[in-house]
Amino acid sequence: MSGPDILVPLDGSERARCALPVAERLSELLKMPVRILQLTDQAGALAEAADRQAGLIVMSAHTAQARPAEGIGPAALAVLRDAPCPVVLVDPARAPQAWTLGRVLVPHDGSPAVSGAVRPAAELAGQAGAELVVLQAAGAEQAAERGSIAPPLYVDQPQHEWPAWSGEFLQRLAIACPLADVRVRLLVGRGEPAEETIRAANDEAADLIVLAWKGHWKPQSAPTLKAVLRAAPCPIMVTRIPAR
Repeated sequence: MSGPDILVPLDGSERARCALPVAERLSELLKMPVRILQLTDQAGALAEAADRQAGLIVMSAHTAQARPAEGIGPAALAVLRDAPCPVVLVDPARAPQAWTLGRVLVPHDGSPAVSGAVRPAAELAGQAGAELVVLQAAGAEQAAERGSIAPPLYVDQPQHEWPAWSGEFLQRLAIACPLADVRVRLLVGRGEPAEETIRAANDEAADLIVLAWKGHWKPQSAPTLKAVLRAAPCPIMVTRIPAR
């Protein structure tokens, strides 16, 4: 992941400052300076990011007293929709006082597009010396993209398919992501992606969840992202899947 700085939009509220410990640690890991942007409007944050070619935006998911229904406020959503780089969202209700990065959780549908979109997660895990935990939900609708790899059928009997599947999965993931210096562990869940992601984040004590997103935010779109925003126990990095 490259870029001259990490942009942190602040609106003057105490809740917005919850992003600072995360941004400071990411700055140390990525060797990128933190630039504070006093947010007067959402467009200002996007223009600043574009003009400076920011490598990362880190901000509070919302600044309201009560968590919004979708887990994200209007300012963060506006930035998320149009940001030219990955966005890390920090829930002020669950914000860490001091944040470290030891484990990165990446839900994955087995498609090449998601492998490409989560490349920043692999790079970040390598810089931090963190473990990259890749989760594929066996009960989820399978990706239709050519070159996708489905999880093994017998998740409770790994001797049947697990060794062959895990080897093939890692080979395909390594095409898009630098894994040579990264500790990678694979998980297969039984349920839907959002449910399995939240369960894994809690069970694995994840410090960061990385979600690949197609950029759609209609009522029926992005169910996993919306559900994880509402319930994630740690910050979330959202990366964009390029339109095809």
